Amino acid sequence: DGVRIAQLSDIHVGNLTPRSHIRAAIDAANAATPDLIVLTGDYVCWRRSEVELAHDQLGGLKAPRVLAVLGNHDYFTWGAGVASALERNGYEVLRNQTTVAHVRGAPLAMVGVDDPITRHDDLDAAFAGAPTGVSRVVLCHAPDRAPAIARRGVDLVLSGHTHGGQIFVKGITDRLMKRAGLNFRRGMYDLDTRGKLYVTPGVGFSGVTRRAGEGTHAEVAVLTLRAA
Repeated sequence: DGVRIAQLSDIHVGNLTPRSHIRAAIDAANAATPDLIVLTGDYVCWRRSEVELAHDQLGGLKAPRVLAVLGNHDYFTWGAGVASALERNGYEVLRNQTTVAHVRGAPLAMVGVDDPITRHDDLDAAFAGAPTGVSRVVLCHAPDRAPAIARRGVDLVLSGHTHGGQIFVKGITDRLMKRAGLNFRRGMYDLDTRGKLYVTPGVGFSGVTRRAGEGTHAEVAVLTLRAA
């Protein structure tokens, strides 16, 4: 009870997202003094040159542990290189793996599901080391994988990917997203099981240097866990 998790997603270093914008997000995450910081994918856009930018611009996150999963843009660009850039900052990249974080003397299972959009996800592998009888938090870039994840028995899934629609026009953006198979735009959702899904609109920009409309504004999410 009271464990604080800061989540950053969809940072998209490069020409579209200013370095100052990214560093402000890093500072905001650190200012929350979280027990854990999690990163849920899409650190780059399209160019291999952005991988080294990710190493430079994403450094300095301060928490007992910083855990990450990769997103589709990371694999479109250079998955192994992006993972290495994060690891050189001391962050742990979970690629269909579970780790147990001991927070305030209690175990918290942190499950990292690799990117479903590029078909790198493997739920059997991801949950193979997940202990039973402890709270489970899952990191997965794509929120539409959450219902299948929830059937494995989880408390919370943290995702990004959608940018909250990035340019949201009521009655249009939601319809276009559903046609594309995107059913969770942003915010907290109850899953069919006891678990919940939180979809952050993320930090950076993709396609255009603008976010507009309800629920699209860039954020660092800070979630406080409460005992059931």
